[in-house]
Amino acid sequence: MNIPRRPKTVEVTTHVPEHLAEAFRQTTLEFFAKARGGLTSGQRAAEIRAQDRDAGLDSLAHLFGVAEADTGQSARVAQFLAGLYNGPRYRFDLTDLRALDDDLFEHCMAVLRMDHRPDVEVHRYFPDGGNRWEKMIADWNLDKRPPPEPEPEPNARYQAAYVTYANAPGYRSVTLSVALNDVDRTRPVDLHFSADDTENIARDLLEILRHAWEPREHRDVPLDARAGERRPRWL
Repeated sequence: MNIPRRPKTVEVTTHVPEHLAEAFRQTTLEFFAKARGGLTSGQRAAEIRAQDRDAGLDSLAHLFGVAEADTGQSARVAQFLAGLYNGPRYRFDLTDLRALDDDLFEHCMAVLRMDHRPDVEVHRYFPDGGNRWEKMIADWNLDKRPPPEPEPEPNARYQAAYVTYANAPGYRSVTLSVALNDVDRTRPVDLHFSADDTENIARDLLEILRHAWEPREHRDVPLDARAGERRPRWL
């Protein structure tokens, strides 16, 4: 007769207030009753994760096959997989998912669910996965793209230099391009202002400039004026 192997056990010791001892005992009994029937939330979560992993592996294999092929959607799928492979180096715009066929989109969602708590990195699910992933990236010239430039950090103060502006004639809204001098960026940052914003900015800047150029007992020019600088005529 085959005797079922008893599951391995772990001793757990805890202390509860005396007046809660009976409630704790009852809760423990309820837990074991549910555990025997596979009804605990942890067991359900583990089953869902196992299902997600199986579905995710199937979807990952399908997407990688698409990326290694040459279809109308292969390049975008390759970008998605490259982002999972090395997110900081190969940024993927999530709005690009909208351009995928419905089935490919669902495959991407399945892979994301699987990769939420990964056992291994995505390329390690495949034999010689590292080289195959690098080949996929090279085939679609993803390695030739300039690396993403660092984004400004929230609540940080940057030394900016004015570069240029863009606007539509007749409209008051404007886009100002500024270079962030203390950030490792090669491209300027564009700041777009509405009609109300441009009027408020213009008024505030004029007020600041006029106040700075007002004569004072101890000075006749702004504190940051250059040698020989005169008040602008337009001011």
